[in-house]
Amino acid sequence: MRSAQLPSKLSSAAGSCKHWVVSVPNSSESYRCFCSLIDRALQPGTCHPYSVRFRLEHLLPADWSLLLGWCRRLTSCGGSFTYTSPGDISEQTESVGAVDDSEGHPAVVNAAFMHVVERCHGDFVPNNMIYHELQRRYTVYAPASPPPPEGPEDFTSFLGALQDSVCDGCLASLSEGDGNVGEDPLASQVPSLEATKHNQKVLGVGAAASMESEAHRQQGELLFNFFPHRVVVSDGIPCHSTHFVVMVNLKPVVPWHLMVVPIRCVGTLSALSAAEMEDLGHMIHLTISVLSHVLVKPAVTGTGDTSSNGGSRVERGCSPHSIGSPVPASVVGGGGFSIAIQQGELAGQTVPHLHVHVIPFDPRGKLAGEPEDEEQQRRQPPRTGAQMRKETEFLRPHFVRLANEKNMRGICATCG
Repeated sequence: MRSAQLPSKLSSAAGSCKHWVVSVPNSSESYRCFCSLIDRALQPGTCHPYSVRFRLEHLLPADWSLLLGWCRRLTSCGGSFTYTSPGDISEQTESVGAVDDSEGHPAVVNAAFMHVVERCHGDFVPNNMIYHELQRRYTVYAPASPPPPEGPEDFTSFLGALQDSVCDGCLASLSEGDGNVGEDPLASQVPSLEATKHNQKVLGVGAAASMESEAHRQQGELLFNFFPHRVVVSDGIPCHSTHFVVMVNLKPVVPWHLMVVPIRCVGTLSALSAAEMEDLGHMIHLTISVLSHVLVKPAVTGTGDTSSNGGSRVERGCSPHSIGSPVPASVVGGGGFSIAIQQGELAGQTVPHLHVHVIPFDPRGKLAGEPEDEEQQRRQPPRTGAQMRKETEFLRPHFVRLANEKNMRGICATCG
């Protein structure tokens, strides 16, 4: 991975706070695989885009783990930070039969990066405005697309130089900051330790897994500690691994707003072990794969419950390049996903248990894609257990099938 602190003229951090960008380099395995996919998909003499966008949704699991491991190297348990890639607002260039280079290949725009913004009191009011600011100021432009006059080409150039730079000597180790529970606000508290044991028993994983666990799982309605709250497993958790669960949202920003949550009750990335960091990469990758599969089919977009979102739907595959195009729709269409971790109250974290938001993003602006609008959250009634269960039961077989296809061991569908 590559990281750099943004200079003051590009930074969105307030006062003395810092704003870093962590990017996936052009030398990464994920980037090489993406380019190979494009090469295999293109056919001679066909129309295709001037450019295609490599985004975080295209990362392989190992690169997800490295990216988040690198992000946590820049921060501390005690501070407030927003880790996010808030969705790609750039639409694909229209395909008119001409392409970028002499060999007939489209340009690959590397838009796979995360912001790490140190937060202070009153820097963004309301808090969700940070995501709009990051979307607006940090679009990465294709070579053939002249940027607006405000100067965001400075960021495109800055990021391009960072992605092409030679590594400074070492990769971020997954064990760096490994299990830093001493400073984590939750990891050493007795109530959260007990909650962790309960979660492990309910799911039959970790040190608490035993014959007793199986008996525990057979008893009535199972509850998972999303500390300090409790979630009915059959209603809200379609999938779990050894270290993480995927959870549907009580008050989703948009349909299919999911969260990846550690089974262990910790509050920060820094408290995760090397094994947990590796598993986190796999689970984010799997969650994005499932959502991409669900959202690319218009007939499926209405299957999940949308009653608490005004009936809005997320539609994918609507790009002009997704119909009759040799390039897969998942490569050229849509705005990808908004990924966010809120650490600390100043970053908008309302539940102290660490969670990663994975939110479908519409670049046309019909769906905001940020983790939460505080006013909207206050007005929006929580979904019922039945509504959440409908979504969970729909997603569960998709997680199982895709996990099996990816040969992901230890992935289980949870059921009541």
